[in-house]
Amino acid sequence: MFNTMKKLIRKKFYKTAEEAQEKIDVFFAVGRLTDGQYAELELLIREAYAA
Repeated sequence: MFNTMKKLIRKKFYKTAEEAQEKIDVFFAVGRLTDGQYAELELLIREAYAA
């Protein structure tokens, strides 16, 4: 799931950063992401959706 989310975020699959954040929140809540993976995806979201 982690690698898939990285690809989707990099390609700006989600319309907004908030939408991407909600998706990773759900995966983290159900245990599909580790703390480190979650943090990495949060950073990636901030970078990808900054502009």
